Amino acid sequence: MNNDILADGQQFKFWDDTTKYTRTYHVAQQHPDASDDNTGTAKLPFATIQRAADLAKPGAKIVIHAGTYRECVRPPRGGTGPDRMIAYEAAEGERVTLRGSELWKPVARPSQGWNLQKPPAPVWMADLPVEKFGGYNPFLLRNTYEHMFCFGDHKNREWMQRALMRRGMVFCGGQRLQQVYFAWDLARQDGCFWVEEPGQRIHFRLPGDANPEGCELEIAAREQVFAPDDFGLGYIRVSGLSIEHAADCLPIPQRAALSTTRGHHWIIEDNRIQWANGCGMDIGLQSWNAEPTGPFGHHVIRRNHISNCGICGIAGSRGVEHTLIEDNVLEQIGFHDLERLYECAAIKFHFARHTLMRRNVIRHIRHAGGIWLDVDNVNNRITGSVFADISTITCAVYSEMNFEPNLVDHNVFWDIRSEDFPTGGGPIPVWGGALRSDCNESLVAAHNLFGKVQAHAIAFSLLQSDREGEGGRTGMCRENVAVNNVFVECPHRIHLGRREENRCDGNLYDRRNPAMSFEIAFPVPPSRQNLTGWQKYCGLDTHSVESDLEAAFDPDTLVLNWRQVDGPPPECQSLPIAVTEQVPGPGLLDLRVHDA
Repeated sequence: MNNDILADGQQFKFWDDTTKYTRTYHVAQQHPDASDDNTGTAKLPFATIQRAADLAKPGAKIVIHAGTYRECVRPPRGGTGPDRMIAYEAAEGERVTLRGSELWKPVARPSQGWNLQKPPAPVWMADLPVEKFGGYNPFLLRNTYEHMFCFGDHKNREWMQRALMRRGMVFCGGQRLQQVYFAWDLARQDGCFWVEEPGQRIHFRLPGDANPEGCELEIAAREQVFAPDDFGLGYIRVSGLSIEHAADCLPIPQRAALSTTRGHHWIIEDNRIQWANGCGMDIGLQSWNAEPTGPFGHHVIRRNHISNCGICGIAGSRGVEHTLIEDNVLEQIGFHDLERLYECAAIKFHFARHTLMRRNVIRHIRHAGGIWLDVDNVNNRITGSVFADISTITCAVYSEMNFEPNLVDHNVFWDIRSEDFPTGGGPIPVWGGALRSDCNESLVAAHNLFGKVQAHAIAFSLLQSDREGEGGRTGMCRENVAVNNVFVECPHRIHLGRREENRCDGNLYDRRNPAMSFEIAFPVPPSRQNLTGWQKYCGLDTHSVESDLEAAFDPDTLVLNWRQVDGPPPECQSLPIAVTEQVPGPGLLDLRVHDA
């Protein structure tokens, strides 16, 4: 499998850092002589990262030594090319943590003045150290801006409450306290807090109803943790850092914990990003209405671990072009349970172009999708990746209103479902599926393994036929292709919004699935078919077969065990994994194929 090419068959244009660094600044918070008045040498290091950033010119490297740095790093400039970058990197073998939070020892007293409806344990209140917030108080600001409500579910009271909560987070022993909307909600659970107007005092119960006396908490105090102030900086490398506790808003706009601020040619590698209120990383133009002020895109995002983000892991609204996203792990995304805000996914892009996403692991996701390509995405490829243990109202991969070719191939989809999946009869919904396209054209799904998918494993749907893209046209649900895929424990295999001009063939299906597991919505009336009817009357999957398949996949160890009980059928062509024993994403899966 060649995973270096894009959907149009052209080679992805790679680049990398070739800088021979001529100046190195050291930052070592724990060094006994650390001071921002120093020269930044190993013996006389700076105390803050920002001091080194202010001095760094193209060709300079900032080496950051062990410690917890409670600051937002604002690079004032970028490099000038691959051979003249500015690098920010953790010292080899040392744990470097950047946090948007501050330590806080609350002066707690029993809560008073509010109807708490007889809680089972004492509730405490304490005044926040607002002097540490500067001009940004996340306990005053709401999660989302007013204009985002036009996309939400206004009839759902709980949804509205979550969207209107405050951006501030509180941590006790590394555990995030759950924010509640009303003061009386404090009676329902421990490990939670409520914000009193105007955002200068909280009322809380610690986990296990611990006494706050002598307890040290952390409170998120800054919107971002690593982000330039100015738009459009380029050729910056960020390596090996832990970036945590950002009190950012829920997109849009996208102002994440780590942000390129509409920059270009960044390399973001080997970082750990976690506990962002909204989004872990943004790499695009940050808003649908933004205009580029110079070059954009061409980023390299590799080997990062992104987790525990409220709504999105990696976001890009416009400007994600010629970008490489590889070998990342994204998990535990969506803790706000605001999927109907429609910006929730491990990775979500609008207008992405010529972008290669390969060998990523997206797992243990709740209230968010996997990868969502939303509107006018062109010539992108998702390959060699794992999507496992995902509960979503969208899908593991969602291609929405894209008219040009995009490719999804050689991936493992396993245990994809929805908490909202109906238990009764009627039409099978498209949410809770593995791969869904909506008003989409020219999407190819090839050589994927689909296992334990609750809704349709593949849905080429036509749900919003009157919705126009940027060019003033609507998607026709045409020229989509599903070939050479394997389906195991998928009771609803393929849904087609329209029969004409879509193609399915060369697939291998688990024989144990219910009989009518193929569905066509148009022409009306809708119909459901078994494989025989699908082939005979619809002219689809003419070279596909059913077989007895057994499989198990562990999303934590990434081990796939499976076998084809009755042997590989000769009619089925180019089977993924089963015949070639190719591993989706070299090094990601320990593949164990058992003979019949």
